[in-house]
Amino acid sequence: MSNLFTLTGTVEKSMIDHNQHMHDSQYNEAFSQATNEFNYNNGLSLDERKQLNYTIFTIEEHTTFLSQLKLDDNYQIDIHLYNYDYKRLHFFLIMRNEQGNIVATNEQMMMGIDCDSEKSAPFPETFMRNVELYYNTQPKVDWPKQLGHRIEIPQKGDSK
Repeated sequence: MSNLFTLTGTVEKSMIDHNQHMHDSQYNEAFSQATNEFNYNNGLSLDERKQLNYTIFTIEEHTTFLSQLKLDDNYQIDIHLYNYDYKRLHFFLIMRNEQGNIVATNEQMMMGIDCDSEKSAPFPETFMRNVELYYNTQPKVDWPKQLGHRIEIPQKGDSK
């Protein structure tokens, strides 16, 4: 069984910047919405969070921009779960245009939070079971070089 969570969208006028392509903040908005939808669909909907007095925070992220999206372009975001433990998720998201070309990637670390203590806490059982199932049934992927990428300016003479 192979399972891949995806979110699709279309670039709207409000998402366009002065360079006439999708604003960088809008890529991050789309990636954030994708992980929100993943969490909502796997046991951490807004109602479930309220009932459990539990939430999930993004604690780190990194976005790479590889190509441009313009007005009315359609895109798809594929969510891959690179790793996880009992209270953290390490996502790698890939945004593709209609032709299937990668236009951006986003790496996120999320952590489960107990709302009373405002400290990290283990995932609720249902969510944890769904995370494990997703991890074990998602399609295998050749991880792109953007995974774990470090920002740096190569020095002269470096072959990077």
